Amino acid sequence: MANNIEKITSIEEQIAKLKEKQKMIEQQMHKNIGQEVLKAWNVESEQEAIEWIQKLAVQVNRKEDGNETRDHHEQQS
Repeated sequence: MANNIEKITSIEEQIAKLKEKQKMIEQQMHKNIGQEVLKAWNVESEQEAIEWIQKLAVQVNRKEDGNETRDHHEQQS
């Protein structure tokens, strides 16, 4: 019985370590993406980058219905 408790505790510790590792990987990914955006867009400030991201997010997240075409989207820009 004690051996089972030790195994459970060990598994819980491994899960906690993996969750922490996942969190660190996600943070690094976000940092890398941010650096690439700043470099590619040649923006000079965090605020400018945020404004561009917000503008582009509207386009990226826009739900297209079956009647809209690519040309229609380009005319709206």
